[in-house]
Amino acid sequence: MPPRLGGPLGLFAGAVLLLAGGCGVRPTYPKAHLAESLQEILRGEELDASVRFVDHTLGVQTAYPGALAQTEGQITLGPAFDELARKVLTAVHRVLLSSDADVRFYVLLLSDPQIPGAYLTIVRYMDDIRRANANMLDVPEMFARTIYELNYGGATPLTLDQYLPREIQMEEFLSWQLARRIQTALTEKLRGAGDAEVGRCTGRFQEGEFVFTLDVHPTGQAEPLDDATLQQAFRTSTDVVAKVLSSYRFESFDSVRLIHPLTGRHLVLPKARLDFFR
Repeated sequence: MPPRLGGPLGLFAGAVLLLAGGCGVRPTYPKAHLAESLQEILRGEELDASVRFVDHTLGVQTAYPGALAQTEGQITLGPAFDELARKVLTAVHRVLLSSDADVRFYVLLLSDPQIPGAYLTIVRYMDDIRRANANMLDVPEMFARTIYELNYGGATPLTLDQYLPREIQMEEFLSWQLARRIQTALTEKLRGAGDAEVGRCTGRFQEGEFVFTLDVHPTGQAEPLDDATLQQAFRTSTDVVAKVLSSYRFESFDSVRLIHPLTGRHLVLPKARLDFFR
């Protein structure tokens, strides 16, 4: 994570910031009928969608012609993605911002019937939506807080129940987001200077520790990665982790581990040490 999506993502950034109004005294969409209400609204938009509400996470799955495109084996956003995003996100925000349900995350599983097996997944945190609605987050930051991933489900159609067997945990969401932001920061810092190449960075949370794998390798394959570049990668990654965790005020972890597989080097930072980088 994240996928390497081709083509411009500007239309995606614009589409995902469609926001609805807030709640009144009585919820317009009560928790007991949340999934049914959303499904009915989407049906009114001529979308055949399935909706799953599990604990504090809402999932929506729909297929739409032209949502994705395939060129020379590369999957990109299709010409109809902007319209699909507008319809789905407007409906989701309209319902969630006018409900008494404690939904913390939502997941969109979007596909194209013309490209079977490919799925674009979008995951967002509802508090981020509320902050964006109050002009507390700008478009670039909101986009950085959005998880998107391109999945291949194989010949057998993927169901929402299979994809979302349980609710999303905050530490999972942060590990996914941080891996993407670390990869972006390293690419700008190292690849831009011609010091190294940056591949896919991954993240996970296990036993109280965030673990991030840094795919940084020399530009010239014959030369080893120099120590200064490796230290720069660790510093850049640490800065990103510290700032993002601080912005979410997330404290339910013990340490952060950065791993560079190519050299076998590890950097372990206890939670208290991250304060120096904030």
